[in-house]
Amino acid sequence: MKLINKRNFVSIVCIFFTLITCGKLLYERALNFTDRYYTDNIFTILGFSVLITLILSLHFYLQKFPFWLVIIAQYALTAGIVFLAIFIHGRFSTNAPTAYWDMFVSITIPFIFGALVYYICFFVQIKRANKVLEKLNSEE
Repeated sequence: MKLINKRNFVSIVCIFFTLITCGKLLYERALNFTDRYYTDNIFTILGFSVLITLILSLHFYLQKFPFWLVIIAQYALTAGIVFLAIFIHGRFSTNAPTAYWDMFVSITIPFIFGALVYYICFFVQIKRANKVLEKLNSEE
């Protein structure tokens, strides 16, 4: 069962982006923090939203593997791409001393929430499909 497809990919990215941005803004408001790199961070959040949605959409092709292995592989791929981008960025300019840790936290929290929502929706769809199959089997 494919939950993320070509038709709804952009809308899922937009929803994910909006939720992460609102969470970021509420968190900063609660801490009374002003982000001087606001524009850069918004585009980074958009990039994370696209990346995480793309990687979660690969679940459809990985259904033959154990569930826990797929989640770990999806997270490792996401973190690996982000860390590679930080490494490449560090070759052309100076990264902050805490760049890897900051990005680890920045990618882990959205990934966990995104994966939770995706897999909850996935299992709800499976449960709904099983009920339809039970109903069809009982009618025969």
